[in-house]
Amino acid sequence: MKLLKNIKNKFLHLPLAIKIIIPIILVSFIYFIITKITNAKTSTPQIKTAQVTKNNIINTISASGSISSGSNTNIYTGASGQITKIYVKNGDTVKQGQKIAEISLDQDGQKKQSTAWASYLSAKNSVISAQQNKLSLENQLESAHLSLAQAQDAVDKINDFTKTDLQKQVINTAFTTSQRSLTIADQKYATADSAITIAKAQLSSAWYTYQQAASTLTAPASGVLSNFALIAGMSVSNLSSSSSNSDPTQSVGIITNPKNQITASVSLTEIDVIKVKSGQKVTITMDAFPDKTFTGQVLAINTNGQSSSGVTSYPTIIVFDSSLPNMYPNMSVSVNIIIDSKTDVLTIPTSSIQTTNGQSTVKVLKDGQTSEVTVETGLSDTTNTEIISGLNEGDTIITSTSTAKTTTTKTSNTSVFGGSNMGGGGMVQFRRAD
Repeated sequence: MKLLKNIKNKFLHLPLAIKIIIPIILVSFIYFIITKITNAKTSTPQIKTAQVTKNNIINTISASGSISSGSNTNIYTGASGQITKIYVKNGDTVKQGQKIAEISLDQDGQKKQSTAWASYLSAKNSVISAQQNKLSLENQLESAHLSLAQAQDAVDKINDFTKTDLQKQVINTAFTTSQRSLTIADQKYATADSAITIAKAQLSSAWYTYQQAASTLTAPASGVLSNFALIAGMSVSNLSSSSSNSDPTQSVGIITNPKNQITASVSLTEIDVIKVKSGQKVTITMDAFPDKTFTGQVLAINTNGQSSSGVTSYPTIIVFDSSLPNMYPNMSVSVNIIIDSKTDVLTIPTSSIQTTNGQSTVKVLKDGQTSEVTVETGLSDTTNTEIISGLNEGDTIITSTSTAKTTTTKTSNTSVFGGSNMGGGGMVQFRRAD
């Protein structure tokens, strides 16, 4: 108390200017401390969630191109040799797959046909191998389940008999190894169906390639034949090539599609072309008609492809289900080819799925607690992915996590007088009056 009294007396005897300055300095110091404490507050994590719901999901491939010239489908062949027989003439109505002509292949044509046939047989063997591999993986998965069950039984009975520490370590190690083996076997088996699908798509592509190299020329679509430029005795190799690459295809005629259907030509990549086949449904949009969406189907695929600057693309003909009279050649189109679709399946946002070493996981929020769940995924579209197993309808999943930081203004050590309150420039000197 005496100390406080002395401080009070000294303060009262100070000049008036100093009495005013000291409280201001104290206030500035307290503000500085509060600012530091505020800036030191920890960031608060913010999470976004979504519900597992049932939806329809469509897997598509996007491509772009333009309206083909007229309502026609070109007849292409990659064969070379001499025409020996003609089955049709201009003006005839033909059906898809109908024989048009026979070609006696020259040496290059025979080589190309043999290569295409060998590729087809190889692709066919790949399908068989993929199917056999699935059976093998299924057996490995069953063995892994059995090994884990046996290892679990040994762990459960580890204390039933007197065992050394080394024996217990061996039992526990065997259990861990069995768990790991089961996980690997399960991951491999999960990819078996995809491998079969890819192998079948490659088989389909190889068959198309063989057809274009074959000695029998068939109609790629149904309609009226026109501009058919083949006659018996002429050489196919004398016709102009439709491309400048080393393995060209040649257009030898046109089939006008029935009901004056419009066609569009789009380009597919090497990755996408193996998934596409004739007859698949397509949705189409056009810049010329921004408020309309058209439907159609894949009509034909030029599997020989066209190469430009080292990049190979595969021209694909799309036929419209219906058209407008003011659709003109070379108008741009954007298409979505429907590869697969499912209805009323469990879906979640694709962004919420984390995949590591082929295993997909999702973070689930339940009763305020977060857990990581392994899921089996199916079809995907641009935003959502099908969940085959691991989640139930109504589950809450975490789609993203972000950190929300407190917004503060960076302060400097500047006093209310314009200088530094921690020393430096702008110091104020006090002088006692005599």
